[in-house]
Amino acid sequence: MDVWTVMTSLSAAFAAIGGVEVVKFFLSRKQYARKAEAEADSAEFAVLRETVDFLQTQLKEKEERFAEQTRVVRELNVQVLNLTNEKAKVELELQRYKCVRKGCAQREPQNGY
Repeated sequence: MDVWTVMTSLSAAFAAIGGVEVVKFFLSRKQYARKAEAEADSAEFAVLRETVDFLQTQLKEKEERFAEQTRVVRELNVQVLNLTNEKAKVELELQRYKCVRKGCAQREPQNGY
């Protein structure tokens, strides 16, 4: 066999296998690797972005619930203070009529002492 025949048959086999694409792949394999890495990074950043958005919405909802609960606590504290003031007034008013002696006729309300 002569060299030309061998070269021709090798080039024919190479072309049949898709030689041009193989040559392109070997010449630009670093570019393909960078492209694949960039796509993977993009997908990872998209997942991280979605996670951050989800966590921000959760934080916002929790802050709103905290603000609502704080408002309720403050309203209840105001009610407690008002009731404490009313109780003090009633006790003060009761001291005017309360007699500490047993069997006192002026006691309000009367009891059996």
